[in-house]
Amino acid sequence: KIDELTPGIVAVTDGEKGVTVSDGKNLYKAGVFKEKQLLDRTGAGDSFSSTVTAMLALGMTLPEALARGPINSMSVVQYIGAQEGLLSREKIEELLTQAPTDYKISTIK
Repeated sequence: KIDELTPGIVAVTDGEKGVTVSDGKNLYKAGVFKEKQLLDRTGAGDSFSSTVTAMLALGMTLPEALARGPINSMSVVQYIGAQEGLLSREKIEELLTQAPTDYKISTIK
């Protein structure tokens, strides 16, 4: 239904349950990248969406971009405030290579 109301990419975050994203054709599910210590959720959604947007602007596919968004969010929630803990692209890529085997983007439809 949300695809009927909003053209383009729509993401619905659900805290510890991850995010569901529609591009109008496919529906994707991304889990969370577990943090070592949760201090403050301020900025988690902003860091997720800005990372996904930046990765798309760099030419990544939506699933590739979605794999990177939760990594930046994971870092931000380990600090107080919305900007502390933001990662560089290089650090995001490094952490992605260290992701647990169950960290993946699923296509729902």
